[in-house]
Amino acid sequence: MAAIRTPDPDGEKVTSVSKYLQIVDKWARHQKGVDGEDGFLSQLWYRGVNQHFSEQIPGVYRKEFTERAERLKLGERNLEEKRLHLEREMVAQFRIAGAAFLAGNSQVEIYFTAQHFGMPTRLLDWSTNPLAGLFFACEDTSQKDGVVYAMDAREVIPNDAKNLDGKKQPQAVMSMHHAFVEYAIKISFWTPPKPKPAFKPYVVPVRPDVVPGRLGQQSSCFTLHVHGSDPVNNKSLRTISVDKNSKGAIRGELHRLNINQFTIYYDLDHLSKEIRSSWGVTKPIVSA
Repeated sequence: MAAIRTPDPDGEKVTSVSKYLQIVDKWARHQKGVDGEDGFLSQLWYRGVNQHFSEQIPGVYRKEFTERAERLKLGERNLEEKRLHLEREMVAQFRIAGAAFLAGNSQVEIYFTAQHFGMPTRLLDWSTNPLAGLFFACEDTSQKDGVVYAMDAREVIPNDAKNLDGKKQPQAVMSMHHAFVEYAIKISFWTPPKPKPAFKPYVVPVRPDVVPGRLGQQSSCFTLHVHGSDPVNNKSLRTISVDKNSKGAIRGELHRLNINQFTIYYDLDHLSKEIRSSWGVTKPIVSA
């Protein structure tokens, strides 16, 4: 399964924004080639979740999707082939039924749009903004420690990876229009590209085109878990634990830094949620 394996949390738990930034700064300084690469286009990526998991996987590998794929009656096909079949069916329905909203979009653009609107895909969300990672680690109110996964995204690509021409693939973040990314995403449609390359598939880091809205607000980037890829061990990856009892206080600190539901998601639904939260009116007003 094309998962990114994550180590257990190490070191002191995060109890404040300042403590978190100290940990991130120390970690970032130890990564290779970090000079001049901080900020929006950084190669250092962050992913915040509400609790620690031993691996990070995109939608097509998660439990609900996998269980539905297992029930497909496809003869002797293995589970990975069943996942791909179900993914193709769902992506095709998204493209056909959503045609009025997707006119003129390429298959790659349709696939990223599907991810944006909650469809299960092979894309996994990351951010170049460490504070966005911290926001997502503290977003829920569960009684479990949150975590932020930090990694040098380039090291997701194996050292022996090959590109479409059979030459060595550099360890570098790809754009969403890179030939390899376009090839890999087309596999998720009913008309996969031909001929099939002879090299082994692998997970790749992808930086999407920046457009107004959520992608820009979250400094979004993605790992693309190509069909047939092996699990990834990224030596640069660190798991930063966020104290469960400090989540509320950290959310307050982030709010004062203007990192909140609206500035992260940048849509009217979350603007309403943010205003209601600020005034203590937590439930939406529904018309009778």
